[in-house]
Amino acid sequence: MKKNFFKWAFLITALALTTGSGTVAAQNVASKSDTDTTKTSAPKAGETANVMLNASSESGPRSVNIGLPASVGGTTILENGLPVTYDYMGQSPTAVWRQDAGIARFSVLNVAETAILASDIGVSVSTFTNRGSEKFKGSAAFATNSYGLLRGDIGISGPLKNGFYYSLTAFIDMNPGTFRANFSSFLDKAQMYKGVLSKKYANGQIAIQYKFAYNEVISGKQSPYTYRKDGTVEQIPGFRIGNDSYLEQSGLLHVVNPLTGKQETWDAMKDLASTSHVIDLMGDHKLSNGTVLDYTLRYHYANSGMYNPYLTTIIQGIGKDDTPKAGNNRYFYADNPDAPYTGPVQNGMMIAAPSSEKNTLMARLELSKKSDNHHWMVGLHNWYYNIDKATMATYSYQFEAAPNPRALIYEQFDGTKWVKKTDEYGNRNYNAAMQYYNGIDNKMALVGSEKWTINNQLSLDLGTRLEWQRIDGDWYSADDRKAGGTQWVSGNTSPIKKDWFNITGTATATYKAFRNAGFLADVMYIQQAGKLSMYAGADDPAIETCEIPGFSAGVYFNHPIVSLVSKVTKIKRTNFKNNSTFNKEVSPGVIETDKQTNGYDVNTIGWTTDLLFTPFKGFKLHVLLTLQNPKYENYSFSTKWGEHYDFSGNVARSVSKTLVEIDPSYTYGKFNIWASARYFSKEYANYPNTLVFAGRWETFAGLNFKYDKNIDFGISAVNLLNQSGAQGSISGTNTTTAEQAKALYDNLLCGTYIRPFTLEFKTKIRF
Repeated sequence: MKKNFFKWAFLITALALTTGSGTVAAQNVASKSDTDTTKTSAPKAGETANVMLNASSESGPRSVNIGLPASVGGTTILENGLPVTYDYMGQSPTAVWRQDAGIARFSVLNVAETAILASDIGVSVSTFTNRGSEKFKGSAAFATNSYGLLRGDIGISGPLKNGFYYSLTAFIDMNPGTFRANFSSFLDKAQMYKGVLSKKYANGQIAIQYKFAYNEVISGKQSPYTYRKDGTVEQIPGFRIGNDSYLEQSGLLHVVNPLTGKQETWDAMKDLASTSHVIDLMGDHKLSNGTVLDYTLRYHYANSGMYNPYLTTIIQGIGKDDTPKAGNNRYFYADNPDAPYTGPVQNGMMIAAPSSEKNTLMARLELSKKSDNHHWMVGLHNWYYNIDKATMATYSYQFEAAPNPRALIYEQFDGTKWVKKTDEYGNRNYNAAMQYYNGIDNKMALVGSEKWTINNQLSLDLGTRLEWQRIDGDWYSADDRKAGGTQWVSGNTSPIKKDWFNITGTATATYKAFRNAGFLADVMYIQQAGKLSMYAGADDPAIETCEIPGFSAGVYFNHPIVSLVSKVTKIKRTNFKNNSTFNKEVSPGVIETDKQTNGYDVNTIGWTTDLLFTPFKGFKLHVLLTLQNPKYENYSFSTKWGEHYDFSGNVARSVSKTLVEIDPSYTYGKFNIWASARYFSKEYANYPNTLVFAGRWETFAGLNFKYDKNIDFGISAVNLLNQSGAQGSISGTNTTTAEQAKALYDNLLCGTYIRPFTLEFKTKIRF
């Protein structure tokens, strides 16, 4: 292991520092204008990714497909060159970041740039704060929609005396979502305030930013629906997908506190809210030889929680006049125990993390220099994350499958009598899946890049990240729970001490073979380890280093009317981890459970064509076609009762094989009309590939009007086709055979959906 590490470290470092990659350089290094005007005539297609057009949420960027199962945490977001949060399990990025008037620069980083600068896999978003302006400037924006959204932000900046500048931003978001929950008019309440004071001097600038952020949010979007054999879903009578709330109507969580063992009642929004105080010290300094030092130092204090209900199966209780059999359940309303309920019942597990403290210290120091043929960067990153006894309380519960559902209690027939199975709130199995972790997580990395224009025809971009990661803390293992207690952290915990050396290398070559056309090639090798939060549960996550090798090769063509890039790609990721629960009914009403962590690989080969068409003034058409075939490898396991499964060769769950994106826009005078349509072909809804979700469209359109240079108006629509967008996975079907799948056809299931048809209105004023 050590020999391999030092061999790779030497080779990649030598390669990066002698020929490296300018496109991954930081704030003052390669911008889009740099890469689009190189002598080798880099391709222009696909410059706009519409990453903030998110069909699932308004608060953050969408997940961009790269041929692998999407990260649970969503798209990585950087602010001033550093991730806005270290670990989404501790705090959601949108709890501390929104797209507001204080952003001076916004860009999308590709897979290679994300690997080098964000230590993550996929596409990421990078923003830099306005540090002040030479003259007083300001802007104010307001947005609302057909569901009653209230969002406003205002930003001002200008000069002070003696080379000092300022920037102030305020952002407030009161978002009801697309349905009315009984316990709150707004399900996303956010307020963020930023202030920047900067000083310019002869060779650079230094600035300090303070940001306060507060967020109460329930982001879950789940609905009951009838599932059909072809993968389509239909609304059930009396329930509108996306327009009716499927959140238990009290908004109260009756839990056992994992740190004290005491029964408590938490408010789902207030007690699980997120508060942040963030200080950034940032700047750039030009040395005498033209080298630029670019840096950001950050302290981030967070007191944050998370609301994460996990809904499972929908079942039917025994009818009032039915003869009971062993294992049958009968249900009553928790707020009226004498009132029976005989409709469909939604089962679930509540997972609730109360607000707890996290302290983060981050730093990036990057030296860069640009000359006629070279643009290099070398830097040091260090991210330190300290978690103070993070916990998640859990309990099993159930409610009626209806709008604004009421909690249910139930009794089970044991063959002779009815036995009460829940407490007065309808809860049971308190903290059976409780989570706890505590300690520090640290990443230190040497990064390097350079863009080398070898001649008028050939350029090379290369980059590297050599990262040492350490976690040092404690967790409450299965053995600890057996010895000390299962309802709260009442006994000893087990230490965790892990070290990994992660190596990343990327390379891109662009060869101009003809006046307007040429060839492209990319190769990358990324390593990524786990995080301390993976030890939250009782089972050892068996963390292993993930390896992500990938390459692509293709052609590009540039013309004033048509710009095209077409590539064949291959990407693989090893050591995905899946913590699954398998159930087997061993006798009527008696279920045996097997929990285990399984590892597997995903291998994808695909073809992508990206086209930008501008046939006449004012009109643009962007089209992106992706054909891919992501498959599982090395995915086999056995349950404790001896059943063996092998999913190797199956198509990866929740990933479409065909994706199409169509983005037309037309500008005429003061008007701009635009649209965006994305097609996702059918997705398999389980690992055995015996259940599917049908293909879906995500559609957007809008009209912008520029009244004058200072005032803009806009109206846009989300989900013009008003599709449900059912996607993801179906709970409890990890091992469902084709024959067993038939039992789910035409029955009730619960799943996610995209935002229903929504009209949005925006105004922006500059002053």
